[in-house]
Amino acid sequence: MPPALRIRKATTADLPAVMAIEREQFSNPWSAEHFAAELTNRVAKFYVAESREIARLAGFLIFWRLGSELELHKIAIARACQRRGCGSCLLDFFIRAARSKNCQQALLEVRASNAPAIRLYEKYAFQCIGRRRDYYSSPVEDALVFRWLNDRLKID
Repeated sequence: MPPALRIRKATTADLPAVMAIEREQFSNPWSAEHFAAELTNRVAKFYVAESREIARLAGFLIFWRLGSELELHKIAIARACQRRGCGSCLLDFFIRAARSKNCQQALLEVRASNAPAIRLYEKYAFQCIGRRRDYYSSPVEDALVFRWLNDRLKID
């Protein structure tokens, strides 16, 4: 059962905690400047998940809305909160956002070796639609491209 989470828009005050999670989870982390830019980017939606149970950020989510499509740019869960349903809560929030905005589809990339993330995406009906060779660095690795289709809308 996931801990009690509150998902809210990120603020500048959240950036140190976001950066700590980012460094903990990614071998090639984004810079603080990159995250700060996402806070002011008109198309970016930047959310954090606060855990009431441990009184800290459990994770964060960044996506862009581009017309009738959402692109998931980042999703990360603090190590202390993993395997407790926090990732599912954030991904569910993302899917609900797509549906509420009548988006036709959502796209994301994931490291080909990231089996836990791939299982999570597949649980939410994302399907692998492609591979981007040598997309990631540190270490160099392929990205798998996943797509979610809104089953409430007809796709032409």
